[in-house]
Amino acid sequence: MPEANPKEDRVKVQTSRFGEIEVPQEQVIELPQGMIGFPNFHRYVMVQHRPGSPFYWLQSLEQPSLAFAVVTPLVFDPKYEITLGGAETKLLKVEDPQNIQVWVVVTIPHGKPDAITANLKAPLVINLGNRKGAQVILDNPKYSVRQKMPS
Repeated sequence: MPEANPKEDRVKVQTSRFGEIEVPQEQVIELPQGMIGFPNFHRYVMVQHRPGSPFYWLQSLEQPSLAFAVVTPLVFDPKYEITLGGAETKLLKVEDPQNIQVWVVVTIPHGKPDAITANLKAPLVINLGNRKGAQVILDNPKYSVRQKMPS
């Protein structure tokens, strides 16, 4: 379980992938509904894979072994766009669309990094203004749950 340090307003958590990490409280992302398949975990932080990489890890603060590889969807589709419904807009309390950041979960098969795919059908949408996020399912047939990376 993460430890909050009120003096410095930072959160410390022991992870299986990164060891102990400490992040400012204001970087914590709350997903009220969790991720698809993981509804009981609500607090996450973004950890960059390595400097200069477009890939990040959405690391759970409640489950040390739970982390999702994510990237901006524009890496897979430069024309990617989403339209949020009223329920998502209300859940995320969107006031300014400029504060919205969109990520997609990627799958990297072990030993086959060239076979990477992204779930463009269910992006992670984060309101940077209040750090609330949700994984939403798009009703758009042109997006796939296993979109291959362009060559």
